[in-house]
Amino acid sequence: MSGIARIDPQASLAPDPANPGEYYVNNFVGDDPGLFAGVWSADAQETVIESYPVDEVCVVLAGTITLTTADGISEFKPGDAFAIRKGTPLTWANSADVRKIYVILDHAAGGAGN
Repeated sequence: MSGIARIDPQASLAPDPANPGEYYVNNFVGDDPGLFAGVWSADAQETVIESYPVDEVCVVLAGTITLTTADGISEFKPGDAFAIRKGTPLTWANSADVRKIYVILDHAAGGAGN
């Protein structure tokens, strides 16, 4: 197995059984299974999240993502990159044509510790 994983921005995405209306493909899982990366898209949605469940870095490929926190509103469009710290309370809204590359560290899934 190669140590290099291609993350294809145009990859075909499968429905996420845990989150109807969302689609993804994981292209990379690290030695720590809580570290993974891939491509995600979703139908238009707005979701209030009391505590973001993972640390995540995103690069927007298409559409818009709007994050609302106590500090204000941030809108991200194609070419923008942003990070969300685990535990952040926010409202996530995205357009119907959204597509992003993500890198997630999920302490609960892997051995990275909390």
